[in-house]
Amino acid sequence: MATLYKISDPRTKFCRAAMKANNGIWNPITQAWMFVAAEDAANALCALYQTTRPSLNQRDALLEMAADGTAGSAWDFDPAVEADWLERLDREKASALLAAGYAVRRLLGHHPLEDAADRVVDDAFNASDFEARGERGRKRRRPA
Repeated sequence: MATLYKISDPRTKFCRAAMKANNGIWNPITQAWMFVAAEDAANALCALYQTTRPSLNQRDALLEMAADGTAGSAWDFDPAVEADWLERLDREKASALLAAGYAVRRLLGHHPLEDAADRVVDDAFNASDFEARGERGRKRRRPA
């Protein structure tokens, strides 16, 4: 009797193409992907792992938020205390943390730990563009 290998993780819905590409067969009764060969099941598990991990852009943004103080204000944990927090995240949790971090940045500013005030440029009454346009118009006119 041949050994069947099963993957019954609900997150496989994110990588159905990879499951099928690795000769996986969906069993609707057991709600699991079945594989005849162990190497096909291993490749499918690697595809599942890759699909459910945060992307490089998500990881970079999360690390930036941890470094600039946004993480301490937005998340339910302090990333400085928990060393392996990034390795334990899945893509869904990473998206939720990023959304919370962006909300805090909108509320508190881009870098909450920095106290340097941004220079406010008030150019509401800056007429230099209009003056330059008028100067060009005067140069083109011929005296009568």
